[in-house]
Amino acid sequence: MKTEVYVNKIIEDTGLTRKEIQTLVEDKKNELKGLISDEGALFIIAKELGVDIKGENKDLLKEIEIFISDITQNMKNITLFGRIKEVYNVNNFEKSDGTKGYVGSFLLHDKTGDARIVLWDNQVNIFTEQNFVKNELIKIINGSAKKGRYGGIEIHVGSYGKIILSPEDVDYKKYPKITYESIKIRDINLNLNSVSIEGKIIQILPKKEFTRKNGEIGKVQSLTLFDSTGSIRITFWNEDTEKLKMLEINDVILITNLNPRLSSLDSKTIDLIVNRNTTITKKTGDLDIEGEAIKNIKELQNRKGLVSFVGILTSVDNIKTISLKSGEEVSLLGIVVSDNTDGIRVTLWGEKAEEYSKLLNVGQGLSLKNVIVKYSSFSSRNEISLINDSILELKDLEIKNLKSIELAGKERSTNFTGNYAKIDTINAPGIIEIKGFIAKDLNNITVYEACQNCSKKIENCSCGKGENTELRMIINLIIDDGTGTIRTTFMGEKAEKVLGIKTANIAQIKETPEFEKFLEKKSSEFLGKDIIIKGRAKFSDYSNQYEISVYDFRDINIDEELERVMKKIET
Repeated sequence: MKTEVYVNKIIEDTGLTRKEIQTLVEDKKNELKGLISDEGALFIIAKELGVDIKGENKDLLKEIEIFISDITQNMKNITLFGRIKEVYNVNNFEKSDGTKGYVGSFLLHDKTGDARIVLWDNQVNIFTEQNFVKNELIKIINGSAKKGRYGGIEIHVGSYGKIILSPEDVDYKKYPKITYESIKIRDINLNLNSVSIEGKIIQILPKKEFTRKNGEIGKVQSLTLFDSTGSIRITFWNEDTEKLKMLEINDVILITNLNPRLSSLDSKTIDLIVNRNTTITKKTGDLDIEGEAIKNIKELQNRKGLVSFVGILTSVDNIKTISLKSGEEVSLLGIVVSDNTDGIRVTLWGEKAEEYSKLLNVGQGLSLKNVIVKYSSFSSRNEISLINDSILELKDLEIKNLKSIELAGKERSTNFTGNYAKIDTINAPGIIEIKGFIAKDLNNITVYEACQNCSKKIENCSCGKGENTELRMIINLIIDDGTGTIRTTFMGEKAEKVLGIKTANIAQIKETPEFEKFLEKKSSEFLGKDIIIKGRAKFSDYSNQYEISVYDFRDINIDEELERVMKKIET
């Protein structure tokens, strides 16, 4: 059927003008991202307007075939083929008119990706069909694309839609069966609604219980899995936490049917969520891993996952002892490895920290194999962490023009004198500076409603202008300088600066079960970090010792500190 025949038939049945029809054609072509011709657009428009088109052209139908990757939000009248990848629950609910409604969903897969298909009311009857199973080919007719609950696109099928199992009008070669092969961690993205991965467990966090708004008790637990391309957090909710009982650190597992979600704690990070279809299989033997060999240290700022590289030790900290939330005390050693392109901070924990604190000296060559690159919001840079499979070896190495670390994005205050007080000598109030490291987990963050004028809590406001309020934040960090420890308090903007997140966002996170995970994440970034603090020392009746109210803080810059010490020696 030619274009002119379509146009005349639409004019005859609807009364639309040619100009109005042309506008509809252009809109439809834009909606479908230029995938169809004018004839194809007219064919779809005619059907949407209820115009009876006789003798449908089969070649034209092939022309307007689309795949999952072609679908955009708010597209309608979608016809789509694919394989059933996952089947989810059917739930019932009460409609506004008091009748019972039903909603169910499944995951559809084609060669371009996955899409969640949401079925309403009578459409959920297909869940009872004998051949409604994984890998069955299925056809969706008259679906509508909407923004999904977790981002991405969902396709909804209501009473005017249709679902056909094992359709005949399709080339099955275009839709091969799903093999459910595992993918690498670096290849995980939000367009993959379901993934399977294989890796080694490097961390299992304790199970947490929380109270939902309806009073019910919920449970959450997570593990960290890594392969040669990176590491990722996998979260188990409620009864799924039982699946973790069979697992231990260093187990190699294949875990299938996981749902990628953007982390609520870090907009740059993807987490994986376990569902009722997730299966875990322990693998025999060890995971064969080998970090990618990186030619120069500067490249590490653009990498993630497992790597190997060499460099010269340009800084070795004194070994430190820090306290975890569990009460366990562990050793920590920080070093900086450099070449002629850049430097990078490396953190060693536990036995490795104790072992290498006796072996490492500035100027030595070092080979680091199978270490993990991780981003630190504290330094705004990638840093290096070790795992059980990591290998450190002293190496004969000569590199000229070594580079020191540039702390990009960090403010370098000029208000610091460099006259640092020893913590064990603080016995009077006043303005002081200290230099030390963060020695204890971040246990809590306080958020309160404050007067915008005097910054005091509303109940303590005495300025008479408490009608205008704002949320303010307080955090406490324990600093150790080798002579003792002291509690420091960061308030308002200083608290936001050290956390790297706004108070309003913290207030939201505190209302969710994610808060404990947030504290754990920040603690892992903070512990062992060197810091300089300027503030007012004052005696606390509550703790019966001196504490510091922080006015300003900064990271320790090795070059500046060395220059300061040299000047002090010269004078």
